[in-house]
Amino acid sequence: MTRWIGLAAAFAATLAAAPAAAQYMPQEPQAPGYAAPNLRLPPRDERGDFVTPNRDLTGHEAFWNLKIALNVAAIGCRHAGSLQLISDYNDIIARHGGLIRTTEAAVIARTGVAARDKLSTRLFNYFAQPPAQREFCPVAGSIAQQIGGMDGATMMAKAPTMLADLDRPFVNFYHAYARYQVDLAAWRSGRSVQMAAANPERK
Repeated sequence: MTRWIGLAAAFAATLAAAPAAAQYMPQEPQAPGYAAPNLRLPPRDERGDFVTPNRDLTGHEAFWNLKIALNVAAIGCRHAGSLQLISDYNDIIARHGGLIRTTEAAVIARTGVAARDKLSTRLFNYFAQPPAQREFCPVAGSIAQQIGGMDGATMMAKAPTMLADLDRPFVNFYHAYARYQVDLAAWRSGRSVQMAAANPERK
Protein backbone atom coordinates (compact mmCIF):
# COMPACT_ATOMS: atom_id res chain seq x y z
CA MET A 1 0.00 0.00 0.00
CA THR A 2 2.80 2.41 0.92
CA ARG A 3 4.41 1.75 -2.47
CA TRP A 4 1.20 2.70 -4.34
CA ILE A 5 0.78 5.87 -2.27
CA GLY A 6 4.33 6.82 -3.13
CA LEU A 7 3.72 6.25 -6.84
CA ALA A 8 0.51 8.32 -6.75
CA ALA A 9 2.32 11.15 -5.01
CA ALA A 10 5.10 11.09 -7.58
CA PHE A 11 2.58 11.12 -10.43
CA ALA A 12 0.75 14.09 -8.91
CA ALA A 13 4.03 15.94 -8.50
CA THR A 14 4.84 15.30 -12.16
CA LEU A 15 1.50 16.76 -13.24
CA ALA A 16 1.98 19.80 -11.02
CA ALA A 17 5.37 20.41 -12.58
CA ALA A 18 4.03 20.17 -16.15
CA PRO A 19 5.11 23.13 -18.29
CA ALA A 20 2.71 25.82 -19.57
CA ALA A 21 2.75 24.09 -22.95
CA ALA A 22 0.20 21.67 -21.53
CA GLN A 23 -2.36 24.48 -21.98
CA TYR A 24 -1.80 24.49 -25.74
CA MET A 25 -5.02 25.17 -27.67
CA PRO A 26 -5.66 22.37 -30.21
CA GLN A 27 -7.91 24.55 -32.39
CA GLU A 28 -6.80 27.66 -34.22
CA PRO A 29 -8.61 30.79 -32.89
CA GLN A 30 -11.23 32.17 -35.26
CA ALA A 31 -11.64 35.84 -36.13
CA PRO A 32 -14.75 37.46 -34.59
CA GLY A 33 -17.71 37.88 -36.89
CA TYR A 34 -16.06 35.75 -39.60
CA ALA A 35 -13.73 38.66 -40.35
CA ALA A 36 -10.78 38.26 -42.69
CA PRO A 37 -7.69 36.83 -40.96
CA ASN A 38 -5.50 39.65 -42.28
CA LEU A 39 -7.70 42.61 -41.39
CA ARG A 40 -5.90 45.89 -40.82
CA LEU A 41 -7.13 47.66 -37.71
CA PRO A 42 -7.28 51.46 -37.46
CA PRO A 43 -4.54 53.20 -35.48
CA ARG A 44 -4.80 53.81 -31.75
CA ASP A 45 -4.33 57.08 -29.95
CA GLU A 46 -2.07 57.70 -26.95
CA ARG A 47 -4.74 56.22 -24.66
CA GLY A 48 -4.95 53.03 -26.67
CA ASP A 49 -8.38 53.85 -28.13
CA PHE A 50 -9.07 53.14 -31.80
CA VAL A 51 -9.27 56.22 -34.02
CA THR A 52 -12.45 56.13 -36.13
CA PRO A 53 -13.97 58.68 -38.55
CA ASN A 54 -16.71 59.40 -36.00
CA ARG A 55 -14.70 60.53 -33.03
CA ASP A 56 -15.02 63.95 -31.41
CA LEU A 57 -17.45 65.35 -34.00
CA THR A 58 -20.08 68.01 -33.31
CA GLY A 59 -22.62 70.08 -35.21
CA HIS A 60 -23.12 69.45 -38.91
CA GLU A 61 -20.21 67.01 -39.09
CA ALA A 62 -21.71 64.75 -36.44
CA PHE A 63 -25.16 64.93 -38.02
CA TRP A 64 -23.81 64.16 -41.50
CA ASN A 65 -22.05 61.02 -40.26
CA LEU A 66 -25.16 60.08 -38.29
CA LYS A 67 -27.33 60.43 -41.39
CA ILE A 68 -25.00 58.23 -43.44
CA ALA A 69 -24.91 55.60 -40.69
CA LEU A 70 -28.70 55.38 -40.69
CA ASN A 71 -28.74 55.32 -44.49
CA VAL A 72 -26.39 52.32 -44.50
CA ALA A 73 -28.53 50.63 -41.86
CA ALA A 74 -31.75 51.20 -43.79
CA ILE A 75 -30.17 49.69 -46.90
CA GLY A 76 -28.27 46.79 -45.40
CA CYS A 77 -29.79 45.76 -42.07
CA ARG A 78 -32.00 42.71 -42.18
CA HIS A 79 -32.98 41.90 -38.64
CA ALA A 80 -36.24 41.58 -36.73
CA GLY A 81 -36.84 45.34 -36.73
CA SER A 82 -35.46 46.17 -40.16
CA LEU A 83 -38.84 47.11 -41.70
CA GLN A 84 -39.46 49.58 -38.88
CA LEU A 85 -35.95 50.94 -39.35
CA ILE A 86 -36.60 51.58 -43.04
CA SER A 87 -39.88 53.32 -42.22
CA ASP A 88 -38.27 55.47 -39.52
CA TYR A 89 -35.39 56.42 -41.82
CA ASN A 90 -37.78 57.46 -44.59
CA ASP A 91 -39.65 59.55 -42.04
CA ILE A 92 -36.40 61.26 -41.02
CA ILE A 93 -35.68 62.12 -44.66
CA ALA A 94 -39.19 63.52 -45.12
CA ARG A 95 -39.36 65.50 -41.87
CA HIS A 96 -35.79 66.77 -41.75
CA GLY A 97 -34.98 67.15 -45.44
CA GLY A 98 -34.23 70.85 -45.02
CA LEU A 99 -31.77 70.21 -42.20
CA ILE A 100 -30.10 67.43 -44.19
CA ARG A 101 -29.61 69.75 -47.16
CA THR A 102 -28.26 72.49 -44.89
CA THR A 103 -25.86 70.03 -43.29
CA GLU A 104 -24.64 68.77 -46.66
CA ALA A 105 -24.06 72.34 -47.81
CA ALA A 106 -22.08 73.05 -44.63
CA VAL A 107 -19.91 69.97 -45.15
CA ILE A 108 -19.26 70.93 -48.77
CA ALA A 109 -18.44 74.52 -47.79
CA ARG A 110 -15.90 73.24 -45.29
CA THR A 111 -14.20 70.53 -47.34
CA GLY A 112 -15.36 70.79 -50.97
CA VAL A 113 -17.42 68.44 -53.12
CA ALA A 114 -14.60 65.99 -53.87
CA ALA A 115 -13.70 65.66 -50.20
CA ARG A 116 -17.39 65.27 -49.28
CA ASP A 117 -17.75 62.44 -51.79
CA LYS A 118 -14.58 60.76 -50.53
CA LEU A 119 -15.76 61.05 -46.93
CA SER A 120 -19.19 59.68 -47.78
CA THR A 121 -17.69 56.65 -49.53
CA ARG A 122 -15.41 56.02 -46.57
CA LEU A 123 -18.32 56.24 -44.16
CA PHE A 124 -20.50 53.92 -46.24
CA ASN A 125 -17.74 51.32 -46.23
CA TYR A 126 -17.13 51.84 -42.52
CA PHE A 127 -20.73 51.41 -41.40
CA ALA A 128 -21.22 48.45 -43.75
CA GLN A 129 -18.46 46.32 -42.17
CA PRO A 130 -20.11 42.87 -41.93
CA PRO A 131 -18.60 41.69 -38.61
CA ALA A 132 -20.22 44.56 -36.70
CA GLN A 133 -23.69 44.42 -38.26
CA ARG A 134 -25.20 42.12 -35.66
CA GLU A 135 -24.64 44.76 -32.97
CA PHE A 136 -24.91 47.82 -35.20
CA CYS A 137 -28.33 47.17 -36.74
CA PRO A 138 -30.37 47.09 -33.51
CA VAL A 139 -28.62 50.24 -32.30
CA ALA A 140 -29.38 51.98 -35.60
CA GLY A 141 -33.02 50.92 -35.35
CA SER A 142 -33.32 52.30 -31.83
CA ILE A 143 -31.74 55.63 -32.78
CA ALA A 144 -33.86 56.02 -35.91
CA GLN A 145 -36.94 55.51 -33.77
CA GLN A 146 -35.75 58.07 -31.21
CA ILE A 147 -35.10 60.68 -33.89
CA GLY A 148 -38.67 60.30 -35.12
CA GLY A 149 -39.91 62.28 -32.12
CA MET A 150 -37.24 65.00 -32.17
CA ASP A 151 -37.25 68.45 -33.69
CA GLY A 152 -34.26 69.64 -35.70
CA ALA A 153 -32.58 71.52 -32.85
CA THR A 154 -32.81 68.57 -30.47
CA MET A 155 -31.55 66.18 -33.11
CA MET A 156 -28.53 68.37 -33.83
CA ALA A 157 -27.75 68.70 -30.13
CA LYS A 158 -27.91 64.93 -29.59
CA ALA A 159 -26.16 63.98 -32.82
CA PRO A 160 -22.68 63.55 -31.23
CA THR A 161 -24.01 61.18 -28.56
CA MET A 162 -26.11 59.19 -31.02
CA LEU A 163 -23.16 58.98 -33.40
CA ALA A 164 -20.97 57.64 -30.59
CA ASP A 165 -23.60 54.96 -29.93
CA LEU A 166 -23.58 53.98 -33.60
CA ASP A 167 -19.78 53.89 -33.62
CA ARG A 168 -19.50 51.64 -30.55
CA PRO A 169 -20.30 48.33 -32.31
CA PHE A 170 -17.35 48.89 -34.63
CA VAL A 171 -15.00 49.84 -31.81
CA ASN A 172 -16.14 46.75 -29.92
CA PHE A 173 -15.38 44.66 -32.98
CA TYR A 174 -11.91 46.18 -33.28
CA HIS A 175 -11.15 45.31 -29.67
CA ALA A 176 -12.40 41.76 -30.19
CA TYR A 177 -10.25 41.44 -33.30
CA ALA A 178 -7.19 42.74 -31.44
CA ARG A 179 -7.72 40.03 -28.80
CA TYR A 180 -8.06 37.48 -31.59
CA GLN A 181 -4.70 38.59 -33.01
CA VAL A 182 -3.07 38.04 -29.62
CA ASP A 183 -4.71 34.61 -29.26
CA LEU A 184 -3.69 33.65 -32.78
CA ALA A 185 -0.07 34.64 -32.17
CA ALA A 186 -0.07 32.60 -28.95
CA TRP A 187 -1.62 29.62 -30.75
CA ARG A 188 0.97 29.78 -33.53
CA SER A 189 3.76 30.05 -30.99
CA GLY A 190 2.38 27.10 -29.04
CA ARG A 191 2.02 25.07 -32.21
CA SER A 192 5.65 25.77 -33.07
CA VAL A 193 6.70 24.56 -29.64
CA GLN A 194 4.57 21.43 -29.98
CA MET A 195 5.96 20.67 -33.44
CA ALA A 196 9.50 21.17 -32.25
CA ALA A 197 8.90 18.82 -29.32
CA ALA A 198 7.34 16.21 -31.59
CA ASN A 199 10.13 16.44 -34.16
CA PRO A 200 13.43 17.03 -32.34
CA GLU A 201 16.46 17.71 -34.50
CA ARG A 202 18.60 14.69 -35.14
CA LYS A 203 22.31 15.06 -34.75
